[in-house]
Amino acid sequence: MANQYKIAENLNVDSRIIKLMKKEILLPNYIDDFNPVTDYWYPHPPCLIPLFLGHGASYKGIINHFFCDRKLTLVEYFLEHGYISEIARHADQFITLIVLRMIITKDGLTEEIIDFCKKIGLEKYEEIDQFTLDFGDEPQEFKHLVYFKENRPFKYVKELEEYNGDFPSSIYILNRSIYLQNASQLEIAPIEKLSKIEELSPWLKGNENKKNLFDTYLSNNKLKEAWLTLNSKGWLLKDVANGLEQLKQKTNDERFSIIADYWIDGWNKSTFLDGEY
Repeated sequence: MANQYKIAENLNVDSRIIKLMKKEILLPNYIDDFNPVTDYWYPHPPCLIPLFLGHGASYKGIINHFFCDRKLTLVEYFLEHGYISEIARHADQFITLIVLRMIITKDGLTEEIIDFCKKIGLEKYEEIDQFTLDFGDEPQEFKHLVYFKENRPFKYVKELEEYNGDFPSSIYILNRSIYLQNASQLEIAPIEKLSKIEELSPWLKGNENKKNLFDTYLSNNKLKEAWLTLNSKGWLLKDVANGLEQLKQKTNDERFSIIADYWIDGWNKSTFLDGEY
């Protein structure tokens, strides 16, 4: 079965991020929440491919949806919060967040930080340093931060007009209803705002029996709908594993089988056999 590095490569994750995963480029020891995901397995939806394990039962990873047109994006998932946030839309933004934290922690640009930037190929570290002098690490000012001035992640905008991606939600706002048609429930933060959406997809409703809904979609060969239902709240993990096996029988997509098997294997080896998400 493919390991996480092969999956990341198969999904065309930036090679610099893969080098961080493999520890071929080392982070300073004071940046301690980018741990290998092999250290522990937390319940998470199959659309989330964990790349790093953080503190407090959290993952940093990518969202990869099947059976619908969604762009890969970098996210963070805290089990306690119960929803996935888009934190970066490409590798330069993701790495900038790390360097920003380094500079804030060390109260300035150090030789160690410069060396890290050179190794990982992030050239504009001086502009990041200047941002910290002007704005600290205030997310509301990321419109002034290099690599974030355009195509900001949804987490760092306050008005929908400032966002041009297809992630369905931030903690503050919902994206346009057209994007909710390809969204899973765990990507929605302000769940209460869904009640204002006309013709809301059944898998986004809180009162639906998700397993029965999944079975109905699957029997009708509605694979997108079945997949998005499987990534909703309220599933027992053993039923998720079974649902992935059923979807594997419906598609010849080798990538889907690899990722499904990876999720199932992680769950089988975990302490959450009777858990849910």
